[in-house]
Amino acid sequence: MSIKPGASVEDVVVVGGGVGGLSAAMWLGRYRRATLVVDSGDQRNRASHQSHGYLTRDGVPPEELLELAHRDAIAYEAVRVESGEVTSIGRAGNDFDVGIGDRHVMAHRIMLATGVSDVHPDIPGFDDLYGRAVFHCSCCDGFEARGQEVVAIGWGEHTAGYALDLLEWGARVTLVTNGETFEGDDACRVALERNNIGLVEERVIELQRDGTSMTGARLESGEVVSGTMAFFSIAHRPRTSLAQELGCDIDDEGYVEVDEHGRTSVEGVYAVGDVTPGEQLVQVAAAAGAIAGIACAMSLRGIESASHSPVPGPDPDEELETATEVLGN
Repeated sequence: MSIKPGASVEDVVVVGGGVGGLSAAMWLGRYRRATLVVDSGDQRNRASHQSHGYLTRDGVPPEELLELAHRDAIAYEAVRVESGEVTSIGRAGNDFDVGIGDRHVMAHRIMLATGVSDVHPDIPGFDDLYGRAVFHCSCCDGFEARGQEVVAIGWGEHTAGYALDLLEWGARVTLVTNGETFEGDDACRVALERNNIGLVEERVIELQRDGTSMTGARLESGEVVSGTMAFFSIAHRPRTSLAQELGCDIDDEGYVEVDEHGRTSVEGVYAVGDVTPGEQLVQVAAAAGAIAGIACAMSLRGIESASHSPVPGPDPDEELETATEVLGN
């Protein structure tokens, strides 16, 4: 490995300090692999006031959940977490040259936990209510809308199904396109009508509120669509620039393709969490991080470790194969 002057050497660099990345880091720490987590702090749920459905942590604020996860990860001396942004990753022989700000770190393995970004609607008052009464994930926060009037915001063909899904909880749902033309076909319109979901193709000029509570969406015409909660679905953009720079395969939806162990198409590169296909839930990200962290740690057996990391154990398969050859001789 050709080490840049002044560059440190890590067994693994984890890009992203959300639940998926920290879960992977914790398991790498349990295998005593020198792990550096670089956290840009732009987790998609950072504005939410509660995270739901995580056993023993239901309703915990996402910020608190991340603090607990951070504490658990750095409890292992092999794990370090720092704030910053990974700006580049390139091959350096069998290893990787990771650019973090104005310095470089060398790594044997890369764990991508870069997540996604959600496109927000351009509506006055949105920021004041986001995470309190306005959400992007119906699965995550739909239960809190039970029995309420709900405004669904979006215009893509998929938003018909999105609005219908919200009837699992909401007493009434209105789909508002914020002035865009609804892209659904006639079947989408019929399905909405059959379920008494109003379709409003008019721009929203304000999300009205009473303190931190939403009271409705005021339209350009002056009409107010009643609603105490809103959910939006415009576009999700997986943060795949580093994965693409590395040459990882990307699926048709824009996510990093991985196998059941979180391995990408590029040897030595793993990916976990919302940047990969599948359900985008905190619980799923944590589980994927554990699986990929263990697989990544085991892949380092037989490889010279970072100087501040113990020598990895032997590869059991290779040792058994060698023993078989010895016995055969």
